[in-house]
Amino acid sequence: MEPEDVALDTLTIVMYAGLGFLAGALASLLVTLTARLILRKRDRFDYVAKRLRAPQRVFLLVLGTCLGIYIRTTAVLGRPEPEWRPIFIQIFTIALIFAGAYLLTGVVRAVEDGLLRSKEAGEETPHFRRVRTQSQIIVRVAIAVIWICAFAGALLTFPQFRAVGASLFASAGVLSIVAGLAAQSTLSNVFAGMQIAFSDALRVGDLVVVESEMGNIEEITLTYVVVRTWDDRRWIVPSNYFTTKRFENWTRREPKLLGTVELDLDWLVPIEAMRIEVRRLVQASDLWDGRSVNLQVTDATGGHVRVRAVVSAASSGDLWDLRCYVREELINWVQHHAVYALPRTRLEPETTTAPPVEEREEFIEQMVTEWEEEQAVKEAEEQTALLEAVPEKPADEPPLPRSWLRALRDQRNALYRRSDHVFDDDWDIHDEEGRRRTAPTALPGPVLPSASSDPGAPPTDPEQTRVMSAIDASARSAEARLYSGSPEAEERKAKLSGPSAADMAERESTAERRLNIPTESPDSGSDD
Repeated sequence: MEPEDVALDTLTIVMYAGLGFLAGALASLLVTLTARLILRKRDRFDYVAKRLRAPQRVFLLVLGTCLGIYIRTTAVLGRPEPEWRPIFIQIFTIALIFAGAYLLTGVVRAVEDGLLRSKEAGEETPHFRRVRTQSQIIVRVAIAVIWICAFAGALLTFPQFRAVGASLFASAGVLSIVAGLAAQSTLSNVFAGMQIAFSDALRVGDLVVVESEMGNIEEITLTYVVVRTWDDRRWIVPSNYFTTKRFENWTRREPKLLGTVELDLDWLVPIEAMRIEVRRLVQASDLWDGRSVNLQVTDATGGHVRVRAVVSAASSGDLWDLRCYVREELINWVQHHAVYALPRTRLEPETTTAPPVEEREEFIEQMVTEWEEEQAVKEAEEQTALLEAVPEKPADEPPLPRSWLRALRDQRNALYRRSDHVFDDDWDIHDEEGRRRTAPTALPGPVLPSASSDPGAPPTDPEQTRVMSAIDASARSAEARLYSGSPEAEERKAKLSGPSAADMAERESTAERRLNIPTESPDSGSDD
């Protein structure tokens, strides 16, 4: 061919390619406008347009451009096919395969968004987190299959690979064994990821303990799980770890968390007084859920006694802060009120600075008496609240006997008279900050009367010590918390709070259904 003919053919092919590109652009614009008109009054389907806008545009542009060149290079009367046309057809096929895979990926993503959008209604519903966990795995598997098929289809356009494919099918058994052994670790992680998603053993947002590190599940993939720790570190854990090793899932069902605080003290520690102080501390804190509190001596070896306080909280963040709060306040209480209980190593006989046994027993009895008085005041307040909540009696109902009302009033007044000395003189009822930091059931601790005004008196004298006020302890606790007390701490607590209450209730009902315990109806019996 003459150079002029070659240049003319090249320009013609470029023109046809440009026309095809323009036709693809117009088709893409038409599809976009049509979708916008259809979805204009359906805002909930806007995710479809967002996910498919770029994939359909790429697919139509590639299709239009390649069709333009294909039409121009087709053999017609008086015009033979170019020698490079078979190569172009192969390239055109490969480009169309990858563009179609890109379009299918967008469709899968749009379906995922639609599924999650339908399950989500402002807040996380009981099924939303499970659907989100499973959809992540399904979408990743579907996308992996799409692109594997796309690459396989692109390779099969080459005759050499078609011959290799036939031989592969002939020896599929041996090759599958070899491939399985070579990719054993990867395949095990893939199947473990699918098992995690569909067995419901782990969900996105669950609170877990992995290798003595606590964190929440941030993402579940086919081959690994992302665990976010309390200090915002990310652990990348292989999926098969959660199917082959033991781990703790604190939010698998309703969490009932208990925490311990251990102190090594001297044998002279007043256990009963310390037990009362622990109860006063937890009742004064808003971190305690009201379920459990106790104090026990768990060990008495090595010259010390080990005292363990057990407290409960509604979440792991509250439990951590409550344990730190109780530990700090108990240390403060021992320093101010029972210095003789500090741990010591006795190397030689020496006179102890502790008070006599009679004074220590008197101190314990006084603590018990004050605690009973505080509980009496609380019961009186509860009775008063119940009386105020009783609805008015109908007019036709006879009034209660006057003696019954007088007896109830006298009993309540006696309880209030017994509790007059419980309140400190410096307690200000208008202190909004103090009342905000104190639980509704908390009462300020009493100040023991001082028998001596000597400032140089030893701190171990029980008459010179002061029972810590529950309000002061709560105020100090609010400034020493990791999971509450500030916006950042509250955000950290929310990240580690685990599933919602509705999700926990759904898990409880599912677990009960799986147990399938038959219940015998009370009406069941013989048919006689």
